[in-house]
Amino acid sequence: MGENRGAVHYQFGDYSLDTESLGFTRKGDVVALEPQVFRLLLCLIENRDRVVSKDDLIEMVWDQRIVSDGALNTCINAARNAVGDDGKTQAVIKTFPRRGFRFVADVIEAVPSSPSPAKPEALAPVGKPSIIILPFTNLTGDPDQDFIADGLRVDIANVMVRVSGVFIIAMTSSNLYRGKSAEEASNEMGVRYALEGNVRRAGKLLRISTTLTDTELGEIVWAEQFDRELDEAFEVIDEVIGKILTAMNVKLVSGESARVWHQTLRDLPSLEAFYRGVHEFFKMDKSSISEARRHFELVARLHPESSIGPTWIASTHWYEHQRGWSESREESKRLAKEWAEKAIGLPDKDGLAQTMLCYIYLLDRDFDAALEAGKKGVENRPSCVHSNAFYANALHYCGEQQKARYFIELAMRYSPIHPAYYHDILSSTCRATGDLDRAAEEAQTAIGTNPNDETARIILASLAVKRGQQSDAANVAQEIRNLDPEFSIESFAAGQPYRSQEFLDQFVAELREAGLPE
Repeated sequence: MGENRGAVHYQFGDYSLDTESLGFTRKGDVVALEPQVFRLLLCLIENRDRVVSKDDLIEMVWDQRIVSDGALNTCINAARNAVGDDGKTQAVIKTFPRRGFRFVADVIEAVPSSPSPAKPEALAPVGKPSIIILPFTNLTGDPDQDFIADGLRVDIANVMVRVSGVFIIAMTSSNLYRGKSAEEASNEMGVRYALEGNVRRAGKLLRISTTLTDTELGEIVWAEQFDRELDEAFEVIDEVIGKILTAMNVKLVSGESARVWHQTLRDLPSLEAFYRGVHEFFKMDKSSISEARRHFELVARLHPESSIGPTWIASTHWYEHQRGWSESREESKRLAKEWAEKAIGLPDKDGLAQTMLCYIYLLDRDFDAALEAGKKGVENRPSCVHSNAFYANALHYCGEQQKARYFIELAMRYSPIHPAYYHDILSSTCRATGDLDRAAEEAQTAIGTNPNDETARIILASLAVKRGQQSDAANVAQEIRNLDPEFSIESFAAGQPYRSQEFLDQFVAELREAGLPE
């Protein structure tokens, strides 16, 4: 994509794009983009001084592969969606008929002052069999078939996180190694094994190729090709997982096989609907979440006995609540809770719905239910980064700080490339236990990851008061007011679901002393 200029951070409006971490955020929140959409956005931003022709886009984004006008337009529309633009407004990406496209929004360009977390130093190996599952490649040549490669990989990862004897790197981190070697990915993530795969589809027929590499020994453990029909994909997944566990010498503990071996959809309409839903879901924008739900609702209608449909429907409502993408956040939360509770009432629940309920119950101040749901989520999905992080958050608010610290540090190890709020959770637990130096360090790291992180600054204001550094407290308070002119202690306190009123009162008193407005 043009000459290699090193790490560059581009800011435009509420959005930022980082070329080293391959991160894209809106107001500090991570927005997941398909690789082609990210590359297209970057290409347009880097060449914003001119109109970029369709031929140039195909050369730079698709490496001169044959791409239809429909596929290109789909990618342009997805990019516009991601930046809050549309084909009518064209405030960010402008179409020049018969000439091409140009990025027209104002851009602030900066070289990061500190190294990006996306390429960490090689991490220490973990004490049990460990693996990274790299993004699968769609060899069909048709971007509309990417959903199969994505779906198969998500399905494999979704099973592997349930195995207590395996340490698996989260997809949010492994996604950054698309196109990288197994050795580079596993070495930087501090794991021993790497799974790679590619998929080719012709009608109902699938050709799936997988390779498991032991990077410690520098050798391929096994490589295999499967020729199956699409609705037999679950059989391939079972075989792949079995071979992985055998190669890594992992033994399932008592009762684990009941939740580990594949319990997915075994007919073509429902399996294709599920994989299309997953593909849309991980685009992580308003329209794609709504489209994903449409596919998951079909799964729920076709298989009312399965928790898969309700679990993923709940996930779409939960994300709409989190991101403010619905007309009523309360209604989105209600629907997420309703569908998640339906999912956990079905026999094949896998823990994902319990993880969402942990968060929802906490917001509802149903503390015992939040802790119970979080605990079950982690028990069912021991290697799931979200289960560990959400449980840690609930433990913090419920006053169990040492356990909270353990689970958030575990989540950060599962996903070495993690969002700023993980540092906020760890900073909060350290503040609560009196480890003020570590609390400050984590809050500063959060701000380095997300310069607009208000939560980290609130923690720093409290820490400055605890240390008697009134001048520092006042400076941080001013930063908070600059970020959020409407900030008030009252509204902040109302949104903090602490079990201990005494703990919250002390927190509020520190913020008041820092000079923040009532």
